[in-house]
Amino acid sequence: MNHRRLRLALFALVLFTSVAVAAGSFAAVGQRAPLDSEYLRYSQERSGSSPQTALPDTRPLGYRPSPLDLSHVTAPEIDLASAADLPASYDLRVEGAVTDIRDQNPYGTCWAFGAMASLESTFRKAGEGTFDLSEWHLAYFAYVDESAARPAFTQSDPGFGSDPIFDQGGNPWISTALLSRWTGAVHESDRPYNGELPSASDPAAKHLEQVHFLSMSGAFSGADRVKASLMAQGAVHIRIVWPFDETDVYNPTTHAFHNAAATGGGHVVAIIGWDDAYPAANFVVRPGSDGAWLVKNSWGTGWGDEGYFWLSYADPTISQSVVFTGADASNYSRIYQYDPLGWVSAYGFGSDTAWFANVFKAGEAFSATEAEGIKAVSFYASQSGSSYRIDIYRGVTAGNPVHGTLVSSSDGNLATAGYHTVALPDVALVPGELFSVVVRLTTPGYTFPIPVEYPEEGYSDKASANAGESFVSSDGTTWTDMTSEMTGANVCLKVFTSPTAERPDPTSGGGGGCSLGLQGFSALLLALPALLLKRR
Repeated sequence: MNHRRLRLALFALVLFTSVAVAAGSFAAVGQRAPLDSEYLRYSQERSGSSPQTALPDTRPLGYRPSPLDLSHVTAPEIDLASAADLPASYDLRVEGAVTDIRDQNPYGTCWAFGAMASLESTFRKAGEGTFDLSEWHLAYFAYVDESAARPAFTQSDPGFGSDPIFDQGGNPWISTALLSRWTGAVHESDRPYNGELPSASDPAAKHLEQVHFLSMSGAFSGADRVKASLMAQGAVHIRIVWPFDETDVYNPTTHAFHNAAATGGGHVVAIIGWDDAYPAANFVVRPGSDGAWLVKNSWGTGWGDEGYFWLSYADPTISQSVVFTGADASNYSRIYQYDPLGWVSAYGFGSDTAWFANVFKAGEAFSATEAEGIKAVSFYASQSGSSYRIDIYRGVTAGNPVHGTLVSSSDGNLATAGYHTVALPDVALVPGELFSVVVRLTTPGYTFPIPVEYPEEGYSDKASANAGESFVSSDGTTWTDMTSEMTGANVCLKVFTSPTAERPDPTSGGGGGCSLGLQGFSALLLALPALLLKRR
């Protein structure tokens, strides 16, 4: 009698536990983040008649919105003790940290000039040399396939001009996608602007490493952060709105701009300094307070103050404040990636913490004496102050990114939203084996932590994915193939490798390890009653 009661009690306990575990496994339902509102309006306009996005004369614009919505991003903490430590005025030109004025005419390529202006400046500011990088190369491969593995963004009827490639427009996340996949940056001398069309064989001179999104909109709510970043890193890429009739917004005598009505087309420029005492009286429409940003434009030295102008702190159209930083192209030798079109949107399970992973097959060793070693990974964070954990597994079983041997774990924090490259301790790879990178990412207050690339119609149509590449999880234990969550989607997670002196042990990663997880634990509990009865 007592044995029978014990068996029934055990069975009831196991059944309750199994149901609870199973319910937990299916509780989290994933969904994609909402798309950017400006992008939705832009798409609707372009589906009808093409909107005008260029000035009537020879000064083109060229900003094209991204589907990615970052309106939730909070301003990052600044390193300076307080805003009081910031000087009343500042000019990167005094430090020699600004490259010469360029001229994008006649194409809508301001977005490429804005990205390169920031990247060139941050190299100079860091004392890493003077570089002139090719906007022509960047703008071309945005809309022309570099290879099957590196497709282009979607072409459509140009909103201005007539060139089917260089008048398509762009944004900082198109620039980031191209540069992070190693489409350049190449030297201007290799592909000068308006010269011969670029080639996929053009050698990259620099690699992108970080893209810091500083979070501001309207009347520049993140001004102190931008000032601190200018002083610490270099020029800041921004988007403003330039009207087609600039009479009421631009003073050609004082070179002062303030678009109080916020009408016109998107234009990308670069902030290189500021003056808190710049007179409000210098603007056609007085902004109500003194203070302005010193801005580098891409309309040649014949425009403005030899190519520069002043932008009111109060201008309501300022957005997309981004800083690009990089390193020499020799920093890494090989890249593993599934997201050549980069950060299109975000995904989550209703929590600000989620897990995502990619499974890759290791390539050949670099030589008979040099093994391949993981040096760094990169991914996007959609909130400032995010925290991460990065796990590397070797000898992974296909279809499960954590069914292998854990060989490396790293934790850290990211001050800014944006694109981040994280250096890791060397992990030597065995040629031909499967390995995985697993990221747990927490984006405080934002419930779509997972960065994804997918085929968004009219933008990233050429994005594609295969089952067994990318995986997502709400708890780090139960994993789902990303292609079953979103058709054609991969997570944005890259791996960078170089030769390493470490020699891999071919037997250390091949067994697949032993990880029951919740599902395995549940199955074991369900089997216990049968085992007990059999023993009786």
